[in-house]
Amino acid sequence: MAAAGAGEQTENGAVRLGRVAGVPVAAHWSVLGIVVLIAVVTARSELPVLAPGHGAAAYGVAGLAVALLLMASLLVHETAHAVVARARGLGVDGITLWLLGGTTRLRRDPESPGTELRVAVVGPLASAVLAGLFGLAAVGARSASADLVVAVLVELAVVNLLLAVFNLLPAAPLDGGRVLRAVLWAWRGDRWGAGITAARAGRGLGALLLGGGVLLGLTVGLGGLWLALVGWFIVAAAGQEERQARTGRALEGLPVAAAVLSGPPGLVADGEPAALRAAAGTAAARAGGLLLTGPDGPRGYVPPDRLRAAAERADDTAAVRRLLVPPSRLTVVRPEDALAPLLGRLAEPGARLVVLADGTPVAVVSAADVDGLVRAAGSTGPGTGGVPDPGAAPPPGWWWPGGPAADPDRPPRPSP
Repeated sequence: MAAAGAGEQTENGAVRLGRVAGVPVAAHWSVLGIVVLIAVVTARSELPVLAPGHGAAAYGVAGLAVALLLMASLLVHETAHAVVARARGLGVDGITLWLLGGTTRLRRDPESPGTELRVAVVGPLASAVLAGLFGLAAVGARSASADLVVAVLVELAVVNLLLAVFNLLPAAPLDGGRVLRAVLWAWRGDRWGAGITAARAGRGLGALLLGGGVLLGLTVGLGGLWLALVGWFIVAAAGQEERQARTGRALEGLPVAAAVLSGPPGLVADGEPAALRAAAGTAAARAGGLLLTGPDGPRGYVPPDRLRAAAERADDTAAVRRLLVPPSRLTVVRPEDALAPLLGRLAEPGARLVVLADGTPVAVVSAADVDGLVRAAGSTGPGTGGVPDPGAAPPPGWWWPGGPAADPDRPPRPSP
């Protein structure tokens, strides 16, 4: 099977658009919603004030231009993160634009506060530079262009400036939260404590936005509900980051090898239906799943519980692809690599660590495997009279989205 190419559907409803600065770029289907929303709001509310006297069609075209150029601005913001992260050796899987902005997927967390700071601050800096460029273009266009063109440039300058300022608020998961975490990490020498503090600040900010948005929505207009949506997202993401930081503290110093619970996976060359059917029946595949390989590394992973379905549909490339953990969710690591900095990768639903020793896959580690390790650490950790120790591992199944029920290798069970 071939990897999804430009314009093809990828996992989670995203469409791959191509590459920017060598980084794969995709757009989630929800981008269409935000483009339409920005275009309508800008055309009906903002542009008539900045440039009165034009027809509805002109405002519509100008509003669409603002929306599309804003998406391009967000892409510049995320590309800045990706370029600096790659230069610092973190590795970048890609950029995805979605309803509330964009995300840059790193292969591992920064291993020093200096790297964290550089990667975090460059995105808002890029937005601020864009704000300045659009502002200068608006000044230069006053004498040579129609007032509606100037209004579009002014709108883009203002929005990019707001984007830069908002992202620098010291609260996770915003870039400013990363900056706060880097500063506290460097000051205190406690990476995970810094992460907990930044996440708590994020939960506070998100709660304020959520409450303020609901209040505005009830008293002023439905526009406040957008602010509430942003607040809800920040609360949820910050909560996840705090849980991840607490788990990282519990796993500090442990290598990836400590989380290996199964033997080596079965292997099959990508794209051969007969080989896929044959490999799915091997003992290695039944124990450790099936890893599809290609010249450039892993091309997908079939968990053990999906082997039968994959074998039955081996001739249907699209059907098999839907069963795979895609390569964007696979991170190649070594047995001796530190486990804690990789928690961010395993936080993505279905993600796996592909463990290579001397270039040979020896195991595939899932979030459920790490959960088992955390439970073991908690059961052997200190405590008094049945009261959990403050430094002990957190309860199982609480640190990645959906808990164990989200992992295909583990049956659902209630979270605490």
